[in-house]
Amino acid sequence: MVKLSYHRHGFAFAAIALASQAVAVASSDKAQDPSSKRPNTTTLPLFLYEENSLTEDSLKSLVESTGVSSNAELFTFAARTKDNAKDKLKPGTCRVFPGDSSWPSESAWRDFSKLLGPKNALIETIPLAAPCYRDSDGLGPERCAAIQENWVDPYLHEADPTSVFFPIYQGRTCMPTSSSENGNNCTLGAFPVYVVNVSSVAQIQLAVNFARNADLRLVIKNTGHDYLGKSTGAGALSIWTHNLKDMTFYENLTVPGYSGPALKIGAGVTVREMYAKAHEHGVSALGGICESVGYAGGYIAGGGHTPLSGLYGMGADQVMALEVVTADGRFITVSPAHHPDLFWALRGGGGSTFGVVTSVITRVHPKLPIVTSQFSLSTSPNITADIFWEALRSYFSLFIPFTDAGTYSWWTLFVTTNPTTSAKQFTFTMDPFFAPNHTLASFNALVKPWFDRLTELGIPFQPKTRAWDAFYPAYNATWGSDPTLSAAGGVGYVPGNWILPRENWEDPAKFEATFETIRNHSDRDGRLLFGYHQAPRNRANVDNAVNPAWREAISFLILSSGLPPNATENPTVHDVKFATDDLINNVLPPFRKIAPEGPEGKGGSYGNEANPDQPNWQGAFYGGGETYKRLLKIKDNYDPLGLFYAVTGVGSERWEVRDGEQGAQTQNGRLCRV
Repeated sequence: MVKLSYHRHGFAFAAIALASQAVAVASSDKAQDPSSKRPNTTTLPLFLYEENSLTEDSLKSLVESTGVSSNAELFTFAARTKDNAKDKLKPGTCRVFPGDSSWPSESAWRDFSKLLGPKNALIETIPLAAPCYRDSDGLGPERCAAIQENWVDPYLHEADPTSVFFPIYQGRTCMPTSSSENGNNCTLGAFPVYVVNVSSVAQIQLAVNFARNADLRLVIKNTGHDYLGKSTGAGALSIWTHNLKDMTFYENLTVPGYSGPALKIGAGVTVREMYAKAHEHGVSALGGICESVGYAGGYIAGGGHTPLSGLYGMGADQVMALEVVTADGRFITVSPAHHPDLFWALRGGGGSTFGVVTSVITRVHPKLPIVTSQFSLSTSPNITADIFWEALRSYFSLFIPFTDAGTYSWWTLFVTTNPTTSAKQFTFTMDPFFAPNHTLASFNALVKPWFDRLTELGIPFQPKTRAWDAFYPAYNATWGSDPTLSAAGGVGYVPGNWILPRENWEDPAKFEATFETIRNHSDRDGRLLFGYHQAPRNRANVDNAVNPAWREAISFLILSSGLPPNATENPTVHDVKFATDDLINNVLPPFRKIAPEGPEGKGGSYGNEANPDQPNWQGAFYGGGETYKRLLKIKDNYDPLGLFYAVTGVGSERWEVRDGEQGAQTQNGRLCRV
């Protein structure tokens, strides 16, 4: 077991061994390798780290060879029965927490570390910003300054075992403040107590078994790029999959339900890494626009919208098989032919809910041309607000032909107010209009009605329109070169979003109400708005748990509520509550009104970029009704103890995080049954 003083992404990294480390490390290389090749009856390929897995027999041998028999019951697989779930699921029962009499003993943690093998496998958490609060070696100020300078860099947080993108839902207990009066006020908050730095499936199995048998809270982190805090949990043990970076391209892979080109992608691979691998082999893969998002975990589990959705659908629609460690500790293949119910749920049914995904096999598509166009529109002395909004109306009115043509966009709309004249300045930035499988000629013909209308209105604009021969260079020149897309560590706002259905464009009255709602949001309320036109539909003709709202979508809006202007770099509970209440009570309701969530309506919310306090999240994120009931049944079948808890995840309504008053639902508290 090691404590870390880590400052990665250009910073020094040092692993400082605890005095107990000599006991925690096994005495031979053989003992440090908790492996047993799983009989691969599925014929699907495994990565080497997946071949390093455990069965009942190999676990028994490992326990004996490492001399941890006194704590052996903590590492056993679950019995294949639900009877043992009863006592642990009584109302009010809480996960074991540090300081409880039933918290695992030091010898149990040492034995766990010994079974894990490598000396750096079990990490005791030290928050990333800890050097800003205590200086153990004289380098604290220097390290703190480097952390502060790079705090918005996503890769700083990804390379850390516990740090996450959105500190608000961690509890903001160790921010890189510049105050000289910090003292010792850096605490773990919702950061896990220990982290398993995974290099094999066997280690994931041991962590799952240990957490389940010891009744610990368990969380999963790859990149920590989660809006709702799902990668955090007070008092938890964390499984860190970030270093499982394997990828393999198959020119022609046959799996149940598919034969053709495919990528097998490890749990730690990011979107950019996957894009680069696909481009290297002359194919196109489906991922998101933020380069640092992990692909195989929350992205796929949440459904995964993508710039290629207009041609191929959602990211989850491409997945043909997954390797998974389930709550009983067993390592299984999930595909149309193996555990088809779980295969359905893992593709869109929410992250950190059904198991730990170790890899994904996804189909890929041919290399294709792309056209991108970037430009902006704004008010000016000659362009009034009414003219500006007429320009936007002309854009929004064309969403049906734009999405029917397979295109996608990313745009921002913001307003500033002149403090002297109180006049509003509106700016709309298209960054970019993304047209897969188009030529310059076909793109220009598609946007001509809009561009002609802008010219009629007298609005100056200078589109930077370019043609590309493949997806990856087009991505690199647009989203891939925009560092603000993946900016991390912010505490200035709380997030939300809404999916708008095509029917709101097909019905003239609904379109007028939709456009008026968008205008009121930005014009009257002066709020920042990000948005897309996109229509994933079900272009792959698959059956999975993707939110039904995506099948009806024509637009996706990123909403938010800012903290008060006078909020400090580490805002108060009142500041956070102000923003949360504003989002829930003022920002979201108008959009829920024009496009209600399922099952009654065809609107909804994307659970990966949403708010943990979202009302009726079962309907908003999963479609509610029979879809949610089906998910809950699968959850109960594979995880009867509710080991995999995630805020707003399937079954999470049976639990509560007792975090006190934090202004929003954080993970900084004990996890208990409702």
